[in-house]
Parts: sequence; C-alpha cells; structure tokens
Amino acid sequence: MSLFFAGVAVLLAFTSLSVLWWWVRASTSPERMLAASLFGSSGVALLLLLAEVAGVSVLRDVALVLAVLGAVAVSTAASRPQVTRPQAARPGVAEERAR
Repeated sequence: MSLFFAGVAVLLAFTSLSVLWWWVRASTSPERMLAASLFGSSGVALLLLLAEVAGVSVLRDVALVLAVLGAVAVSTAASRPQVTRPQAARPGVAEERAR
C-alpha cells in the first residue's frame, strides 16, 4: 500500500508543479486566482496523504485550516468588483494593433 501512496504523492507533486507553471503564464487575475486555488487544493491533498502515511493528526488540522483559508480567498476574490480597462490601456494591445 505504501507504493500506492508514493505514486499518489508523485502525482500530486507533478500536479502542483504544472499548476505553478500555469500560474506564471496566466495573463488575467481570474486565471491566476484559479491556479492559486488549484495549487492550494493539491497542497491540502498532499498534506492529508502525508497525515495518513505518517499517522500525524496535526497535519489533518493544518490541511483543514488551509482549505478554509483557500475558500475564503476565492470567495473574496470573486466578490471584488471587476474593473475593466479600455483596449488601448492594456499592455501589448497597442503594439498588436500597430502591426
């Protein structure tokens, strides 16, 4: 069974790295918030897996706190008013139109 847990841990680590790559390449705030949420969810899953393997119940508490903080962060970002900028004010748009 430890081989299964090791495989799941490697899969979660790969998912976390790919989400970080996506976060770096994201161009809008909602995309970055979604990437941060996915990174947090995979981190919570990894903590729960480590709590099960190591038998440390404190890691479950940490995972619960991180999950609640992630939910609060996403709901706060979703409730913010969206400010739209004109097309010419966005970086890179004026250069694309000039081509």
